[in-house]
Amino acid sequence: MRPRRRDFVRALLRSFSIQGSWNHRTMTGPGMAFALSPLLARIHADDPGALQAALERHAGAFNAHPYLAPVAIGSLARLEYEKEETDTLLRFRAALRAPLGAIGDETMWAGWRPFCASTAAIAFLLGTDPVAAAATFLVVYNLGHMGVRLWGLRCGWRAGRGVGAALGRIPFRRIARSLILTNQVLIGALAALLISRIQGGAPTPPWIGGVAVVAGLSGYVIPRRISAAALASLLAALAAWLL
Repeated sequence: MRPRRRDFVRALLRSFSIQGSWNHRTMTGPGMAFALSPLLARIHADDPGALQAALERHAGAFNAHPYLAPVAIGSLARLEYEKEETDTLLRFRAALRAPLGAIGDETMWAGWRPFCASTAAIAFLLGTDPVAAAATFLVVYNLGHMGVRLWGLRCGWRAGRGVGAALGRIPFRRIARSLILTNQVLIGALAALLISRIQGGAPTPPWIGGVAVVAGLSGYVIPRRISAAALASLLAALAAWLL
């Protein structure tokens, strides 16, 4: 039986607790089975034995970035709906783990989260109310991460076995790289603002802009030898000492 919209809504909501039963043996496997259960219950509504078997196999070892887990939830549910053989389904399930983990770590952990944090910190140092700056971070960051979850579930269900090709059409690496480089510029501006705050003066726009630009360019020139935060801090400290 084809899942209904409310089944997908329940699966999406349950994906937020996918790490709630994390353990060293099955990792997020039990959470995956819990999130999949509304979809599996509809698909196997006429066969309780098939439902029990599906829940057991999806409770096995699995791990992926939690924000990209809905991609796996949708695609695995689609394979269950299409009555794929168990061996094929399990191999497909295992193949999803590494790509979803790598994409999520690079795009969300290394890109989106630092970008949102730097933006909120700069807003605070420029005079934004602390509560407003924190609230802005929480709203913007979570809109992005919830959007990824919703997109992932839709993408997984629609693509099914072709989810790898569907993911390949999204330039995740380019998006992550752009976020990381933009964040380096923000870190440069943040370093200049912090040094200025410590000194008790008001930074001039050329100072802030100069440190920000050099920190951003460091991502192209020396990306593996020194972090943007370290370079920006050194430049800001040098500028503060000279000025």
